Order: sequence, then structure tokens, then C-alpha cells
Amino acid sequence: MTMLTIAKNTLGEAMRKKILNIFLLVALAMIAFAVSFASFTMREELTIIKSFGLGVIAIAGMFITVMLGVNLVPQEVERRTIYTILSKPVRRWEFLLGKFFGALATILVNLAFMAVVFLVTVAWKHQWQPEWALLKGVLMIFFQLFLLSSVALVFSIFTTPVVNFFLTAGVYIVGSLSDVTLSMSHGADKSPIVKGFYWLVHYLVPNFANFFTQNPLIHPESVIKNELLYYAQNIIYAIIYASVLLIIAILAFERKDM
Repeated sequence: MTMLTIAKNTLGEAMRKKILNIFLLVALAMIAFAVSFASFTMREELTIIKSFGLGVIAIAGMFITVMLGVNLVPQEVERRTIYTILSKPVRRWEFLLGKFFGALATILVNLAFMAVVFLVTVAWKHQWQPEWALLKGVLMIFFQLFLLSSVALVFSIFTTPVVNFFLTAGVYIVGSLSDVTLSMSHGADKSPIVKGFYWLVHYLVPNFANFFTQNPLIHPESVIKNELLYYAQNIIYAIIYASVLLIIAILAFERKDM
């Protein structure tokens, strides 16, 4: 059994999970429901639909990612299938990466479904003129969830699914408020200890806020300076940060008593 086989099995199992399918169906229905939105002008209506659609994709993607990530390792231990797999010529790191990339493939498939419905919904309201630029927002959401998956994987080595759920969700929320933690770390009315604490939180917790690109995509007047560099920097950031977390997860899993 190779890492690719484990990834395929993980993808297949995940796509059959009712809870994940329910999340996906609800998200698709909410995105499609946006065609019923009405406003004073066509531009305002399109703005609302774009903002709502990207928001639904991000939130649904986050829940799907967390629900997948918290069970990656504990589920196999509970079923005792992990012992059967590791009794074969499969290294622990191969098993772990196989599970991770299987989960990532599941996230990608779900995002693809939501992106298609989203683009069709926007095109329907825009005289069937597809706005391909919106895919940049979906791309950034994918790398945000890629990073979040690695966070959930690390926690899954040490904690139960319930604890992991709250820890991963907490990291996501704090990481989405990076502007707040940065501001608090420079607050003039704060003690050095408090400022130091917020400084550590800001730089240690993954910065998920930089992956929210809805504003410049929805409002053309809000332009990102050197857009290509901005996207490249955030994608590289996600890959490097996730790689570090994967290394930590692998090292911990290699030493874990099964």
C-alpha cells in the first residue's frame, strides 16, 4: 500500500461521509439561492452575490476542512485499521502524508463543486458573462484551507477529535484576526507583557487573514498593488508554514506509541 493508495482511500471515504455531503449540499443551495437577491441596481446586486458566494465557500470550506482534519488519525486508531496498514510495508510518514493529501483532494473537489455553482450564479445575473477573476478568490481559499488542514493534522496526533475541533477552529479564528493581534501588540496603553503576548500570537499563529481577497475582487476600485506578487507571497507562505507543520506532525507520529 503506497501513499497514493492511502490518499485515494481517504478521498473515497470522505466523499461518502454524510455529514460532509450535507455541508456541501447546504453550501451549494445557499450559493444558488443568491440569484433571488434583489437590490436597487444591477451592480449592487452583483456585489452582494459575489460577497455572499465567496463567504459561503470560505465558511463551508472551513467546516469541511476541520471535520476532515480532526478525524484523520483518531478514526483509524478507533477502527484499529491503522495497525493493519502499518503492519504492511508502509512507513508512518507515508501513512500520515497519504491521509493528509487525501483530505486535501477532498477539499479541492468540494471547492470545485462550489466554485462551479458560484460562477454560474454570478454569470446568470451578469447576462451570462462569466467572471473568471473570481477564481482567484477561490484559489486563495484553497491555500487557506491547505494551511488549516496541516494545523488540524498536527492536533490530531495529540488530541481527541472534539478537542481538536475547538483547537483548530480557535486557531482559524485567531489567525483571521491577525490585524487585531498586530494592533494590540503595538498598543501604547498595553503593558510590555501583554504586547509581547500579542506579538507572539500574531507571528506564531498562521495568518489566515491575508487569504481573504474578497474586497478587491468584488470592488474593482480596491486594487492590490502588484497582484501577482501578493498572491505568490501568500501561496508560498502557506506552503512553507504547512510544510513545517507536516514535519512536526511526522516527527510526533513517528514517536507516538500505538
